[in-house]
Amino acid sequence: MRLDLNLIEIFCCVVEEGSFSRAAEKLRRSQSTVSGHIKNLEDLVDAPLLDRLPRQIVLTHAGRLLYRYGRSIINEKRSAERELKQLLNREAGDLVLCGSTIPAEYLLPPIVASFRKDFPQIRVEIRISDSKGACSDVVAGRAELGFVGAVFEADEIEVRHFGSDELVLVVPNNAEWRNIESITLSELITMPFLAREMGSGTRRALEKMLGYSVDNFNVVGCFGSTGAIKEAIKANIGVSILSILAVAAEIAGGLLRTVRIENMESMKRGFYVVNNKKLSLSPAAEAFLNFALPLAHEAEGVTSDAFQNHCHAS
Repeated sequence: MRLDLNLIEIFCCVVEEGSFSRAAEKLRRSQSTVSGHIKNLEDLVDAPLLDRLPRQIVLTHAGRLLYRYGRSIINEKRSAERELKQLLNREAGDLVLCGSTIPAEYLLPPIVASFRKDFPQIRVEIRISDSKGACSDVVAGRAELGFVGAVFEADEIEVRHFGSDELVLVVPNNAEWRNIESITLSELITMPFLAREMGSGTRRALEKMLGYSVDNFNVVGCFGSTGAIKEAIKANIGVSILSILAVAAEIAGGLLRTVRIENMESMKRGFYVVNNKKLSLSPAAEAFLNFALPLAHEAEGVTSDAFQNHCHAS
């Protein structure tokens, strides 16, 4: 049996994207071509690798084994490519970043825009999940750098401080809340509360500050994105504790407002950039780190609008 590395890469892409159509789009090939390659690989190993269900694909036992070794082989191949590029001092190609909602949606875009002015030959892709998912992507080699609000799988990753944020109580700007400037924590716990999912850095940071689980609140909804929570607050479903960066525009526009929690210190938390300790960073990733870290540190503590203006002006 002689396995084709190209087929293994296509197979791993299908597994990681979760569907033939998304894999085909990412690989810039037709879905029928991708399906044909997977069939050829299954013929080579003489075993089915994927069970094709109506709305998902599921790895067989053989598929799980091949994916584990295949992903390891691809990581080694990429490490070789990175070290060769470093040796030849080539800062070009594709750079895959991943991040949790706040850094990926509010911090990275202006930095990437500024970075691309100096390094137009580097194409940057940003994948958004939660902090746990971003750390997993870095460990698995699916992304070179992760930008997170909480660190998971710390034994396998290198961690650098990237920036700071503040969590605030966000409420609707309606008649019920318009004249309320502060409430007690005991009052907040009884109110309808909108929470982030378990892997969220925002949720983890909040629970660390409180010393107990958000599940002790009157949770009426759990959401996978800050954007969804903001829309739910506007719809008067409940209140939440969110990043000030994420709600700066809505507060400035009068759509939402913040309320102080009495006897609680400012809820500050950090952002971090992580990379896999075992994998060499590409010249593109090194260039991005060297560019982004000073810019992020200079902009700490400024408002969301000022931060973006600072980046675009550089």
